[in-house]
Amino acid sequence: MFVNKFAKCFALACLSLSIFSCSSDSDSPSTEPAINGTKYVASYWLDDYTQYILDFNSTDQLMNGEISAKGVGIEQGGSCFPIANTFFALSTDDEGAASFSLNSAGKLVQGGKLAFESSYAVGYTDDKKLINIGATWDGSSSDYELMIYNPTTISIEGRKFNDFAVSQENKKILYWPTGAAVSGDKLFVPVYTKDVTDGTNKVLSSDATMRVYKYPSLEYVTTIKDTRTTAIGIYYTNTGIVQTESGDIYTFSSNARAGGYPVTTAASGVLRIKKGDAKFDPGYFFDIETSTLKGKVLAAYPLGGEKVFISYIPNDVDAANSVYSFLNTKTIFKSAILDLSAKTILAVTGLPDHGGDEFFGVGSLFVENGKAYKSFVTGNEARVYQIDIATGVAKAGALIKEGLYLPTIGKLTY
Repeated sequence: MFVNKFAKCFALACLSLSIFSCSSDSDSPSTEPAINGTKYVASYWLDDYTQYILDFNSTDQLMNGEISAKGVGIEQGGSCFPIANTFFALSTDDEGAASFSLNSAGKLVQGGKLAFESSYAVGYTDDKKLINIGATWDGSSSDYELMIYNPTTISIEGRKFNDFAVSQENKKILYWPTGAAVSGDKLFVPVYTKDVTDGTNKVLSSDATMRVYKYPSLEYVTTIKDTRTTAIGIYYTNTGIVQTESGDIYTFSSNARAGGYPVTTAASGVLRIKKGDAKFDPGYFFDIETSTLKGKVLAAYPLGGEKVFISYIPNDVDAANSVYSFLNTKTIFKSAILDLSAKTILAVTGLPDHGGDEFFGVGSLFVENGKAYKSFVTGNEARVYQIDIATGVAKAGALIKEGLYLPTIGKLTY
């Protein structure tokens, strides 16, 4: 996920002191608009944090030659989300968030704009809308705002404040959201715990914790916890919670220094909430730390079905590296494919050890025709890689010329 230069620097200063909906489209073929063509759209993050939006005629352009924003991209800040045949740049800057789509000639054009005061966690819904959670980073208020963004009307169609204080007796110990996901009539918001008493936003150790709301009313229901693992997700990435095609919700806990957490004796692993439930499944735990990976899961991306692509750090490497190393380009991370239902692991081959996912997160992996596309920093260069979901074999693609990342990749039709 992209964060503008000021917001990133501010967040890093504080730190030094983390879903695609998989439900099927139920509309009848007669109501679907005619499709004349398709294009692939990506956000492009330069070394100086300037962001552009680019479009491509085919995935071949992601896999060959070089990708450059010079003279061809639309400069646009914000965290980008492909949703409902739009490419939404969620910016909290003065110029506002902007929605992009393809016109009848297949040209990428800007549509309406919308003002957002704050955005710290985002997630997709079953009905092709976007959840946004706004908050005050300094902890001056424990009231966070949950919003439902409708990409069709480019408007906020539902919003509600909710108190994220861990207890009413001490409003300086707060839950902080790392993502959001909707399954049916429930909204799930994973959180970690932080202490803002002295202004340092100190991260505290905690069990896996999730706040549950009704959807679409956004009415708070309960907070659920599980002691088998630790806090879910990572700050600002939205990659710690996934809804699979079954409608089940899976959560990913790193218990890692690399994720910014104080390490405990609990294992890094995956929990499940079955479709229709509002509690962690007591019969399911996928222990990543003691698995064949011998690592800690930092981020997860849906691949279709019950599979996810994960970024992880080996246990011994995590212990030897700095806190918040997911923000670095140091090549200490590895990748694998998990079948969450079967609890099986497929090694990804052909992809070198790579840097962390930075802040861009949820939209950075694109899936089509059994292949996943994602950019990685692998030392002195950054490239797009294509990963075969069935075999785990990765193939190096286009060189990212002036930057480090494609924070978001999507597909639009016209």
